[in-house]
Amino acid sequence: MFQYIKRFWKDNLIVGFLLFGSAGSQALASMVNAQALNALIELDFEGFVKSALLMFLSFMVLLVFVYFQIVKQTQTIQKMVTAIREDITSRIEETSYKGFHEKQVGTYISWLSNDMNTLEGQGFEALYTVAGGVISTITSIIALLFFHWSIVVWSLIATGITLLLPKMYEKRMGEAQLFTTQENERFLSTANDVLGGFDTLFSYNLLDKITHGIKNASNALADAKTKQAHVIGKVAILGTFGNVFGQLSVLILTGWLALQSLISIGALASTGGLASVIFNSIGNITQQIATIRSTQPIFEKFETISFDENSGTTFLSEVQKGFEIKNLSYAYGDKTVLEQINFDFEMKNKYAIVGASGSGKTTLLNILNGKLTDYEGSITLSNQELKEVSGRNLRENILYIDQTPYLFEGTIRYNITLGQDFTEEQLQQAIIDSNLEDLIVNLPAGLETSVGEAGRSFSGGQRQRIALARGLIRGKTVILIDEGTSSLDESSALKIEDSLINNPNLTVIMITHNLRDPIKERLDGILQLA
Repeated sequence: MFQYIKRFWKDNLIVGFLLFGSAGSQALASMVNAQALNALIELDFEGFVKSALLMFLSFMVLLVFVYFQIVKQTQTIQKMVTAIREDITSRIEETSYKGFHEKQVGTYISWLSNDMNTLEGQGFEALYTVAGGVISTITSIIALLFFHWSIVVWSLIATGITLLLPKMYEKRMGEAQLFTTQENERFLSTANDVLGGFDTLFSYNLLDKITHGIKNASNALADAKTKQAHVIGKVAILGTFGNVFGQLSVLILTGWLALQSLISIGALASTGGLASVIFNSIGNITQQIATIRSTQPIFEKFETISFDENSGTTFLSEVQKGFEIKNLSYAYGDKTVLEQINFDFEMKNKYAIVGASGSGKTTLLNILNGKLTDYEGSITLSNQELKEVSGRNLRENILYIDQTPYLFEGTIRYNITLGQDFTEEQLQQAIIDSNLEDLIVNLPAGLETSVGEAGRSFSGGQRQRIALARGLIRGKTVILIDEGTSSLDESSALKIEDSLINNPNLTVIMITHNLRDPIKERLDGILQLA
């Protein structure tokens, strides 16, 4: 957390200044309160009015400081939370394909939403509360010096006692907080899973599983929050006890000093108010410190995103020689899906990979695309071992189109360009080559038509054509297609495959369950997987 405080030190310095202004104004008002009471005791009406006006002015200044402090504090917290989100997503950018999928998408979403809300309230806001409490305590202690040194000494002793009491629950607070965030992640994952499967459950008349799944996950989350509340309650009780003890003891000491004529009677009003500020602040600080420390496991959790994105450092300046596969094997745990594969894919040639379901066809494409690097054997591209090539650099040269293309919320145009700049000629050529012309012409909004959530407004075949256009517009020389035309009608599929086969500049490697004779005859090779 403190690295973000340092990163935005200027903003936090301004917040600190505003907190100091608020505390100083409040301490001044309490000191003037003693003057007002003394003036009243002495029947000095003019002195009383002056003191009252000065108190009013102090409170007005306090309100101004409080207003600007709230605004600036919120702005600063949002800057820091945004920076944390950026750091998380930057780590995700650098992780491997396999590393990313070790966690569910719902987990990452929980980190970026629920955990950020937790850090806002129990992290940064709590930290500002502690800072404000420390500043208020210091200014109040300084103000007490104007009355009698013994009040300050006793206040410091009582403050130490108040601070020590809740520390016995500090570890439990951290454990409870971590457990709650984990249950939040599980709840989001469950919600994402059952709601994402609405169509399937609808077809089987099993929509009650949505309510059942959400209810169970919600109960588990409720239990975690209740357990956390038990710990927070115990910390609050100890803090409150220290608060009450401190205020009463200062009041008794001030009364005794007044009876000894060491301070004025009016000091009772001021020392009581200042003691209230000190011990309310300290009581709150003890709870907030425990709360802040309980957020540390959240930051530690973010560190579990690995930076092992294809650790290769070799870069391909130009792909001149194709893939050479020698004794390639790959296993998911104990299950071997590829074993001792030997094959060459030469540049600018066209190939098909065929085989039964589960024979490793998609796994092979994921290896060629750099998603999976923990293979055995050897795969070279332009004489460079694939796992030694930078994954980002590899994908600059290779296009991968999977069998279930994902469409982002937005227009057809956006889903083809993905926000990158292309000429209108490039866009139109990609539309032609992916056989999208008829679809777009018949849509009232054309390219500006919204695809709906995850592309639900379009059929599977239409989504595949949009994804194909997305790839073709980028002009990659090596294209890996995983059942890229499986959802298309015979005529559209042949038209697209024919376009790819006829392009002399492309190296095409496609997985297919339906190898059509007109295409089969023109291929340069077929890899049959068992």
